[in-house]
Amino acid sequence: MAITSHDPIPTSQLDGAVKDYSRDKVYVLTALFLGVLTVVEVLTYAFPDFPAWSGNLVIAVLMILMAIKFFTVVYIFMHLRFDKPILSWIFWAGLGLAAGVYFVVMCTFRIFWPGSHG
Repeated sequence: MAITSHDPIPTSQLDGAVKDYSRDKVYVLTALFLGVLTVVEVLTYAFPDFPAWSGNLVIAVLMILMAIKFFTVVYIFMHLRFDKPILSWIFWAGLGLAAGVYFVVMCTFRIFWPGSHG
């Protein structure tokens, strides 16, 4: 029997899955969630004086939104929830190392302290 995009994916085809899930529902909800986050990101530029991200907070807000979007895409589209735990740990460790190096570089160039650049 062929599986169409409207049928739930059986757990027998997903390594490590504990329950079936509907592809369409998950992907539509993911698209809506990512769309809302993108609108908030655009609003940080359209309304720079909004209290939630005014001043130096805009960098922190955009970094947090970027991280949420990244984790959402990785979790849903890379199917990390169905991988073996060791593979997920390797991925997250590499991501943590990259984020740490990125943060150190931003601190080195004093990105978080406006007006104090070299």
